[in-house]
Amino acid sequence: MGILRSWFKRRRLKLRMLQAALELLEQRIGHLESLLAAATFPDSETIERLSKFTGEPLAVQTISLNVPGTLVAVHSDNFEIRDTSGRLVFIPAAKIISVTFDNKELPH
Repeated sequence: MGILRSWFKRRRLKLRMLQAALELLEQRIGHLESLLAAATFPDSETIERLSKFTGEPLAVQTISLNVPGTLVAVHSDNFEIRDTSGRLVFIPAAKIISVTFDNKELPH
């Protein structure tokens, strides 16, 4: 009976340790999610700043292409650009690497 009791104690201790580790991981994940949410592009300050350039010529660079045109609107999830052919183009904000106005790159 003593061996069985000792085995259960070790298992309970191991279970408590695993629960504590899981709680720590959940806290870390929550912290990382909040940091990620705070670092999304564009944030409200950037949207406000870039919106002042509505109607201005610009170039939006993504990994795969460069889209020159005129800024129509800035939204939390995309940029609206009227390209040089006159087409309205929606560029997902998550794909944007850089935005350039008058050959001056604006940091994001």
